[in-house]
Amino acid sequence: MAETKHPIITCILLILLVATVVAASFLVWFLRNENHREQSAVTANDYSRVLQQNITGSPRVVDIAMLCAHDAFSNEITSKSALDPSNDNKILENPVVRALGGGIFARQSKTQKSNAYDLARHGVRYFDVRVCWDGTQWQNMHSFISAPFEKNLRHLLRFLQENPGELLVADIQHHNTGGRTSRDLLDFIGTIKENGMSLWDYVRFDPYTVPLGALNWQKATQGGAGVVVLIKTPQTPGCKYYEYTDRTVRAVWHHKPDIDSVILGIEDEYAYLTQNFARYKDAFRNNQAQTTPPLDLGAIPYWSLLREAETSNNVVLAHPDFDKWLQVMPVVWLNNSDTMTDGFNDRIMERLNAFNRRLQ
Repeated sequence: MAETKHPIITCILLILLVATVVAASFLVWFLRNENHREQSAVTANDYSRVLQQNITGSPRVVDIAMLCAHDAFSNEITSKSALDPSNDNKILENPVVRALGGGIFARQSKTQKSNAYDLARHGVRYFDVRVCWDGTQWQNMHSFISAPFEKNLRHLLRFLQENPGELLVADIQHHNTGGRTSRDLLDFIGTIKENGMSLWDYVRFDPYTVPLGALNWQKATQGGAGVVVLIKTPQTPGCKYYEYTDRTVRAVWHHKPDIDSVILGIEDEYAYLTQNFARYKDAFRNNQAQTTPPLDLGAIPYWSLLREAETSNNVVLAHPDFDKWLQVMPVVWLNNSDTMTDGFNDRIMERLNAFNRRLQ
């Protein structure tokens, strides 16, 4: 038998082989893993009637402080979710890519852990809604399909039936028709009913003749729960929605991976809106305070939008100018909006309620 002449080289090669296997195994685990590792559950408090309990006068709807759920209906996205048909990144449809990287896609796409009904119970009043046609039905999505739009409409309708006097805003700025039309989507919304009422039946005023800036609390909720709908399609006589334009919604996405940069963006937006308030005073003015995926995803094994928001939401709330921001940006737009990390959901509701009690 020949004697091994280079035992050191053999050991080095063995170590490299083991290290390669371990690294490859970790990479596969990281890409497939969809454990968001949130630190805490959602609030135990019920904020179902939070607006009517804190609004005593009849302020304009655009001046009411509201908690917004960014990509509100993304809670059912998983590593196996289908791609939004309008997504141009078709490589994500590759079965090998999906099998290996499904976890990281889910962690970058799922922004809320509660369904629409629970989000409303936890104080969310402004819903960022994204809809697409997948060839067979209308679906909610955020890059990936989450759940049928019908399911989430029924969640909202259930909440509205149970809470007369409350108000919800449905911001349907992103709707990919996939060969259908906006009219088809509007008609579909009217077909989904609970106890004989569709979402349109909760629009208790005429958006075609009542400008958004003139819509006050009493007019929006007269006779029961109320809804304001915005959608990127022109208004027509008798329609039940406002067209989403820069005169009805001001929402600047800061598109930064770290919260310090987002804070700088919020401060810039506050300064801009303060100087140009006359232009946007009749629009919903949104403080988009969610971070976006960082460039060094691979360095954080459990990174996710949900987990990131547990920290970033509290940084926004703790900022000394938070209450000042509300004066010009009363809609606070967040990921993981009902997280209870460090008591966040309860604490932000306290701040929004205090603001709304001062409205006339």
